[in-house]
Amino acid sequence: MNWMQQLEQVYSNNEKYVGEFEERYQQRITLLPVSHMMQNAQIEILLSPEGNFIEAKVVHKEHARTIVPVTLASANRTSASAPHFLHDKLAYVAGDYVAFGGNEKRAAYYNDYINQMQLWVNDRHVPQRVQAIYDYVKKGTVIADLVREKVLLVDNQNKIMTKWTDKEKPLIFQVVAGDVLDAFVRFDVLHTTYDEPAVWEDKKLFDAYIAFFNQHYLEEQDVCYITGRQVALTSQHGARIRNAGDMSKLISSNDSVGYTYRGRFAKPSEAVQIGYEVSQKAHHALRWLMQRQSMYIDSRYFITFGIENPTIIDPFESSIGLISSSTNKKYTAEIEADALHQAIKGYKNQLTKDKVKNIIVIAMDAATSGRLAIVYYQQFHTDLFLDNIEHWHNTCKWLQFIKDEETKKVLRIEGTPSTYRIVEAVYGSKADPRIKKQLYTRLLPCIVEKKPIPMDIIRLIFNRIKNPASFKNLTESWEGVLNVACALVLKLHEGEGYTMALQKDNVTRDYLFGRLLGVAEVMEKRILEDREKGKKDKDRRSTNATRYFNAFIQNPARTWLVIRRQLQPYFMRQAIDVEYYAMLLQQIEDQITPERMNNQQLSPLFILGYSSQIQDMYKKKEDVSNDNIEE
Repeated sequence: MNWMQQLEQVYSNNEKYVGEFEERYQQRITLLPVSHMMQNAQIEILLSPEGNFIEAKVVHKEHARTIVPVTLASANRTSASAPHFLHDKLAYVAGDYVAFGGNEKRAAYYNDYINQMQLWVNDRHVPQRVQAIYDYVKKGTVIADLVREKVLLVDNQNKIMTKWTDKEKPLIFQVVAGDVLDAFVRFDVLHTTYDEPAVWEDKKLFDAYIAFFNQHYLEEQDVCYITGRQVALTSQHGARIRNAGDMSKLISSNDSVGYTYRGRFAKPSEAVQIGYEVSQKAHHALRWLMQRQSMYIDSRYFITFGIENPTIIDPFESSIGLISSSTNKKYTAEIEADALHQAIKGYKNQLTKDKVKNIIVIAMDAATSGRLAIVYYQQFHTDLFLDNIEHWHNTCKWLQFIKDEETKKVLRIEGTPSTYRIVEAVYGSKADPRIKKQLYTRLLPCIVEKKPIPMDIIRLIFNRIKNPASFKNLTESWEGVLNVACALVLKLHEGEGYTMALQKDNVTRDYLFGRLLGVAEVMEKRILEDREKGKKDKDRRSTNATRYFNAFIQNPARTWLVIRRQLQPYFMRQAIDVEYYAMLLQQIEDQITPERMNNQQLSPLFILGYSSQIQDMYKKKEDVSNDNIEE
């Protein structure tokens, strides 16, 4: 339960944000007050301070988020009657719900709502705005007023029209996904001053409800396992953590006949005792963090946050993203190790300034619709976390291509691909999201804990790049996947001295075979480009090195003889720079001893030699071109 302590601390450190809305990803989000939850409202009714109806309107989706006071039962309700306070569905707030065609099984909902509201209205500290809402709702004319305002429509039998078949839908049918009679209603009361907030954003009303709730709804007191203090307990913990429709919970003990605690304890409190307030704060903090800074794939959410200040860098970010977000400086050149170090140093300075000492990384997922689980949890000291992030970016990097937004030119940089890019490269863009989320989770310890890359991931991506001809999808290129594979292979062999720069003194068998194929690829490609000028790339013939790529990995010695033989015509015709290529091939072949020139299958190390050789040859050509321009 350490995670609850940390999240409760996050809530306490950020209480100034309670009820303060901010916009993230085109959604208004806020840290919720205790005993409240967030609901999307579809109808808004404005009342006078005396409780008289003034007007009503349909609420657009972008403004639908509404903070609602809740009870223990209503926050976790399913099909049974359990009304919220103030704002709720039509079945609860409309006394004429059944008369206008509502479900008769819900006839008692309205009385439950009114009786519950009366309890608060009878409190001597009840706010005037609550009294006004109660006075209006108890008249039992909500739906009649909405029909008169043409928010809801009736048929010729004076029943609410729940479906609309024509193309031009009225507003209410555009915002309610199912039955219109399930619409959620929120109330506002005429503002007495210019800066008075709406009822659902009124902090004074939040505090009034919390005080009322603590007085009337919290009874059982005992030792809280989280804080160790004698406080009011709860056995009903937060649902709707990932979104408004998510009923899965992290803590649940309400199954007295199932398998939750049967055979171990007689009642839920013997399994665990958690204080109501700490449970509310921890779950609210978790929702807030998920909304403002989480990343999700399929049903799994990944959250990284600081306890003192929640804002922290994203461990899944690429090197370019890390540097850009740290310095806010436009990237125009190759990444230098120093640039990355300076970026991390900048984060350290900022976090030190904000007194952020602890960072937590959590991944959560729901195996069923009712149970949410923490599938990854780690707490780090800030320095250790940033050192591990820097280590990841220094040891898992290779050639990457980015597009400059201003010049629209493609830049070649040496950096670490984002985790998104790695996952797309390993499985392809059309892979099942359920498989992808597993890879995100497995890569997380490699990034934040310096764990080695799992070997099966290397095998997967190596098997993908063995067949260049299979990459016909325009959303990903073989070269791009090859570069990601090189970054992962480099990470796998970190500490063995491999670099992206060509290592001419490296006599590893696989590396040398990679170099041989790289030279053959560049040589034939340049000659073909010279011959087939004017043709589009898709119309150009692929090189023998590309065509025999898979066969070369399986049987390198035999396939090399085939490729060598097919290069011979180019040497005979004295094509461009053939002497240089011949010399290069001879030098590499001389480094492969006769006993190592065999058909033993090549390992993933082969692609480091292949990619480095190609980059080196293209870089030399660019250098020569630049020299000529300067002259």
